[in-house]
Amino acid sequence: MNTENQTNSPNISANSQPYESKEELNEKAPFEFGLSVTLGVITILLIAATAYLGLIKF
Repeated sequence: MNTENQTNSPNISANSQPYESKEELNEKAPFEFGLSVTLGVITILLIAATAYLGLIKF
């Protein structure tokens, strides 16, 4: 029987990304927030427009 030593840490996943510095996170955060707000507003406008045109009923 052949056994191999494997280091399986519960805190490390196979697709985890390396840690980013605070400066990198501070640069990305405002962009991601603005993007999510913009997409949310567009979604609400699309729902309102389709409801107004009678394509969906509430």
